[in-house]
Amino acid sequence: MLKTIILLTDTVQQQQPLANLLREHNRELAFCSALRAQDLRAIEPAILSEARLVSFAADVAVPERFLLQLGYGAYKFYAAATQYPGLPPAPDESDENPHCYSVIAQSMMIWPDFKKVVGLETVTIPDGTVAAERERLVFSRLAHLFWRMSIMIAGEVTDLPGIIGSAESERPTLAMMN
Repeated sequence: MLKTIILLTDTVQQQQPLANLLREHNRELAFCSALRAQDLRAIEPAILSEARLVSFAADVAVPERFLLQLGYGAYKFYAAATQYPGLPPAPDESDENPHCYSVIAQSMMIWPDFKKVVGLETVTIPDGTVAAERERLVFSRLAHLFWRMSIMIAGEVTDLPGIIGSAESERPTLAMMN
């Protein structure tokens, strides 16, 4: 049973709004907050088997050992300056002011072939948009993707369904690793 959501965020101010949104879908959830890898290591190992990690706009490397202990998986919400994740960038995406961003929700796995995109939206940046406004537009779309997926994140599903990923996207078993 999913009991805990571990929220890994870029700032402490993001923690409470995200937790409140998830709590609307599952009142029984407990939350652990993390801003860096050290915070993750401080979480009691007994909690992890009934927990899901959600990384939101955080650029923190999650230790492999930690990922292996999670009973309900780990998902990362981030933005990338590309329209089609996984494909080479279009010619206009190589400049310093890209016109298209993707906001992506992706499973976090130590096995790259098993990673899958579980949520995806794009945002087109109008010509002449200043950097601060571009960041606001992209972050707003990222928050919208999180909001749209919040019922699945707070739910009991062990492995969220992928929209882009490997045909063999099931979680690896011990037999598969040997």
